[in-house]
Amino acid sequence: MRQHNRIVFRSMFRIRVLDAGGKLLGYVADLSESGLKIRCDLLLAPDSLHDLRLRMRDREDRLREAEVKVRCVWSGENAQTGQYEAGLALEQPSVSFHALMAELRAGRRSATPG
Repeated sequence: MRQHNRIVFRSMFRIRVLDAGGKLLGYVADLSESGLKIRCDLLLAPDSLHDLRLRMRDREDRLREAEVKVRCVWSGENAQTGQYEAGLALEQPSVSFHALMAELRAGRRSATPG
């Protein structure tokens, strides 16, 4: 049972995931306060630890970043897309990640159908 509702992205290119060296690892498919699912070209080893940076542009075109330390819970290949997917659990509280989540949730609540 999930503790938190996930935010799912229709455009998979919304939030970029960079490794500790600043290299693009993949994109966020969904996220919640306790973790995220990413799509990437590399298969991550289950139980491996990663220091990642999440990067996105907000509605005002400002760059938003969040540093996260995560543990890979599961990973595998998506048979339909051929990409790898991984479920990552947040290992340590991150002020920047929680601020990003709050901003995303606030944006979802204030969005009005056009």
